[in-house]
Amino acid sequence: MSTGTASKETLPLMPEQKQVIGDTALSAQVVAGLLLLLGVIQLVGGPVSWIWLGSGFFNALLMLVQGALTAFLGMVMMAVASDFKFLGMFPKYSGNHLRNAAKNLTVFYQAQIGLAVLIALVVVVRMFV
Repeated sequence: MSTGTASKETLPLMPEQKQVIGDTALSAQVVAGLLLLLGVIQLVGGPVSWIWLGSGFFNALLMLVQGALTAFLGMVMMAVASDFKFLGMFPKYSGNHLRNAAKNLTVFYQAQIGLAVLIALVVVVRMFV
């Protein structure tokens, strides 16, 4: 195993492709901001619903976990946005940034599946409680 720096991988990007990459980075940044905002709302809403609105402890806990996962999704999407931004800005390392963006998107989709399962669990619990 090499302990040196990462090798430079340059992808031949056309100016139109750099524009699309920049637009993708901006879109990912907007999505990340919205996910972080929603996650914070749910993180605050869980304890508030339990203490002041009389919701059950288990429902409030599930909302808290759902908020943490949503905020995590927002942070991962911020990493994706920065990778896409660097992909367009630094063509010397474009291959490395593309690989990092793909890895971060994989983590994002895996966490999204976990969040979908948790939301389904919350719906089932609320139907029977």
